[in-house]
Amino acid sequence: MNMPRTIAALGLALLFMASQAITEACLAGEGFTWPNGARAAVCLTYDDGLDMHLDNAVPDLDAVNLKGSFYVTGNSSSLARRMDDWRAVVRNGHEIGNHTCFHPCNRHRDNGDVFEWVTPEQNLENYNIPRIVSELQVANTLLYALDGKKERTLAYTCYDHTVADGQDFIDQIKPFFLAARAGHPFGGEIVEDMQTVDLYLVPGFEVVSNTAEELIDFVNQAVKAGTMAVITFHGVGTTGDRYADLNIERQEHRKLLAYLAKNRDKIWTDTFIKVMKHVIAERKRLGWDK
Repeated sequence: MNMPRTIAALGLALLFMASQAITEACLAGEGFTWPNGARAAVCLTYDDGLDMHLDNAVPDLDAVNLKGSFYVTGNSSSLARRMDDWRAVVRNGHEIGNHTCFHPCNRHRDNGDVFEWVTPEQNLENYNIPRIVSELQVANTLLYALDGKKERTLAYTCYDHTVADGQDFIDQIKPFFLAARAGHPFGGEIVEDMQTVDLYLVPGFEVVSNTAEELIDFVNQAVKAGTMAVITFHGVGTTGDRYADLNIERQEHRKLLAYLAKNRDKIWTDTFIKVMKHVIAERKRLGWDK
C-alpha cells in the first residue's frame, strides 16, 4: 500500500467534500439565494400589448403554468379593443407593466442607424425630462385603472432612457417604479452579478427570430452563474407587420416554455416584478442595499 498516494487521494476527496459543503451552504442561505433551491431566475417579457400576446403567448404560458410580464403601451389597439381580455391576463397571475403611453424612441441610434418608423412626435430626442416623466405617470394611472395595482415595473421603449441632448431620465422615474428592464437590440446578456446589477437597468435578451435552443442556451448561462436571465419577446407566431423581424415562431416559443417547465426545480420562472421583489429583499437581507 502506497501511504503517500493514499493520503493525497484522501486529501483531495476531503477538499472536494468541503467545496461541495460550501456550495450547499451558500445555496442554503449564506449568500444570495433563489426560492425553493432554484439556481437561477428567468423572466419572460412581452412588449407593446399585441393581440398575438393574448392569442398565442398567454395560452402557451398557461398550458405549462408559467407566468410572464406584458409591457403594454397606452395607445395599444389591442388594449383598447380587448380590455376584458387584458384584465383576465392579470387575474391569471401575469404582470402588466408600463411601456409608456405612445412608445417614444430615439430615432437616431448609437450605431448610426435611423428608425424610420419613429415620427417626430414619437421621437425621444424631441422630449424633455418632465414630458417623459409625465407620460410614464399617465401610463401608470391607466394601468392602475386596468388592474388595480399600485406597484409597477417599467420596460424602456427601444431600451432608450435618454431624451433631448442625451439627458438620462432614470433617476427621475425611480419613485414611480420598483425596477426597470433595459436590454440590448438583437441579442443581449444575462445578469452577471446580483449584488451589483442596477435595478433600473436590468439587462435582457431581445428575441429576433431565435430558436428555442438559442434561448435555452441563454437561460443556462444564468443557471451556471446563479443569476437571472430576462428575455424580451415582441411577435409570438407569424405576423406580417413590422414585428416580423422581432418574431419567434410559436413552436419555438412552446419548446422554450416546455424546457422551463421541465426544469422548474432549478429554474424559477416568474414575472419580472416578483423576481425583482425577491432580488430587492435578498440584497437588503445581505446588507448590500441599505
